[in-house]
Amino acid sequence: MPIGRFFGVPVYFAPSWLLIAAIITFSYAGLVERAVDGITPGGAYLVAFAFSIMLALSLLAHELGHTAVSIALGMPVRRVVIFLLGGVSEISTEPRRPGEEYLVAVAGPLVSLLLAGVGGAVVPLTSSGSVGRLLAVLLAGSNLAVMVFNMLPGLPLDGGRVLRAGVWQLAGDRLTGTRVAAWCGRAVAALVVLFAVYTAGRDPSVAASNLALAAVTALLAAFIWVGANQSLAAATINSRLPGLRVADLVRPTLEVPANLPVAEALRRVWESRMGAMVVVDADGRATAVVSETHVRAVPQQRRPWTTVSEVSRPLEPGLRLPNTLSGTDLLEAFRTTPATEYLVVSQDGGTVGVLAAADVARTLQPGRGALGLPRAGSR
Repeated sequence: MPIGRFFGVPVYFAPSWLLIAAIITFSYAGLVERAVDGITPGGAYLVAFAFSIMLALSLLAHELGHTAVSIALGMPVRRVVIFLLGGVSEISTEPRRPGEEYLVAVAGPLVSLLLAGVGGAVVPLTSSGSVGRLLAVLLAGSNLAVMVFNMLPGLPLDGGRVLRAGVWQLAGDRLTGTRVAAWCGRAVAALVVLFAVYTAGRDPSVAASNLALAAVTALLAAFIWVGANQSLAAATINSRLPGLRVADLVRPTLEVPANLPVAEALRRVWESRMGAMVVVDADGRATAVVSETHVRAVPQQRRPWTTVSEVSRPLEPGLRLPNTLSGTDLLEAFRTTPATEYLVVSQDGGTVGVLAAADVARTLQPGRGALGLPRAGSR
């Protein structure tokens, strides 16, 4: 649900936010009735819903703090999303130095601390038992809780990024910092699970509210665990990028006409010991890349009657990659035009071969198998 832009960055509220808004509304209505003098049950639900909106806006302000600093440091931000478990700022590039990592990480918690201070300053200005005082207290308490929780020392939380920046500065290696912060993130996730279990069994008189809070807490623990694992995987990939070159991964390629049956094309591939196929026209110009996934999906009995043009992807501009491409430029080409195979060309536009995305994945993440067209002798 787009709600606007911040310095050109699109801002969204995910539909899942409506779920947490409902949980907050029903969980806090009783608190509102007890804290506000003379309020009706309907009014209590309305105030509780207003608090859910206030919390969402506070989370948005937290994320915009990250976004503002990222933009100031020259790191583009794709978008900001507020969702069920909080918010996320999708930063396009990684920090270049530990100091940049630290500044981006602390910006959000500082905004939350500022909002908590605003709430605390407003409290004395309101009368006891009023809606204004309750919302001011909730503003202060919720933002303080957001700040404290986010500063826990484990990825993907802000405190984990601060920890990574510190270890990175001391060790001189970002990957080492990520490993330490990711393992701490897993530990934080385990502690959050224990808190969820404790919450679920507390005070049977409000069992429904406890179970709802426990469920959200458990989801939060899962989010932290997955985020820590993803951070570690991404850091491992980034550490291997300098050695990634198209020229080292290109597959020798067989040129085939568009009307050639798949069965005959595969026979020629095995016979010539090639690793991929490209469709050419009558003048020998490449027009499409044969998709290995589509080839494998054709049943054995249908291969003599299916042509390679039916299992190919026409060559869009983004599917032609220069054989000099490497590192982050190669990954950016993948992001711009996602595909399973790309045609690799020389400086004069001639065909060099085919690059399979699976081969790149195998290089960046050892142990992950590539699909690979059948090689000679592997039928």
